[in-house]
Amino acid sequence: MAIFETSEQLYSYISELFEEIATLPEAQEVLKSLNLSVQFNYSIPDCVMTLTAANGEYTVSRDACSDATPDVELTMTGDVAHKFWTGELNVMGAITTREIGITGSLGKIMRLTPLIKAAIRHNKERN
Repeated sequence: MAIFETSEQLYSYISELFEEIATLPEAQEVLKSLNLSVQFNYSIPDCVMTLTAANGEYTVSRDACSDATPDVELTMTGDVAHKFWTGELNVMGAITTREIGITGSLGKIMRLTPLIKAAIRHNKERN
C-alpha cells in the first residue's frame, strides 16, 4: 500500500515541510542564494509541484512550472519521495536505478543539496 493515498496528502506533506524549513536559519541562507525553479513530478499518487526560489524567497505551487521550462525536474513515486525527504533513501543509488529521474542542469541540482539536507534534518527531528 502506498504511503500517500491521494495527491492532496502528498501535496500537504511536501508543502508543510517546506513551510517549516523556510523558518530555519540554514535554509534561509540557502534560499537567498538560489534563483531557480524545480518541478517535482510524482506518481502513485499523481501530483506535480513546483518550487520556485528567487531573491531570498520561494513558493511551492501545486502545478507545473508556469514560466517556460523548469531549471530542474525530478520524477519519482510518492513512496520514493517520502524516503527521499526522510533521509531513508540513497539518492545516488536511486538516481542510478532510475527510481529518481532527473532532467536539467547538474550544477543547478547540486545547488539544492544544502536545502535538501536542511529539509531532511528537520523532517527527522519532527518525526
